[in-house]
Amino acid sequence: MRNRPVTIVGVVVGLLIASVTTTAHHGAAAFDVGTEITLTGTVTEWIWSNPHCLLRLDVTEENGQVVHWIAETQNPRNMSSRGWARTSFKPGDHVTLTLEPVKNGRRLGRILEVTLADGHTLKS
Repeated sequence: MRNRPVTIVGVVVGLLIASVTTTAHHGAAAFDVGTEITLTGTVTEWIWSNPHCLLRLDVTEENGQVVHWIAETQNPRNMSSRGWARTSFKPGDHVTLTLEPVKNGRRLGRILEVTLADGHTLKS
């Protein structure tokens, strides 16, 4: 009987810690919300998985240097309802991507829209 209150307090504290971590993960603080950049590049990898789908692509800058970008979007379930699929992209596909970049200047961002070579557009 003495251990029951300790166990209950432990469970409550654990749940509170888990909920704070989950809320922090889904914030938009890392992104420069409202700033949009457009990139044209070649897909190197399309990762269709939870908690976020990731699109990796190579972009050739004006100086001819190839740089690697990673753009994320929501989870597969949310993206499926918007017309996205595991087969939406394959390595070698040429795409034009509009995204919100991260604030720290790294080549990362959150996808807003992708236009495929055939002109088909996928919105996030």
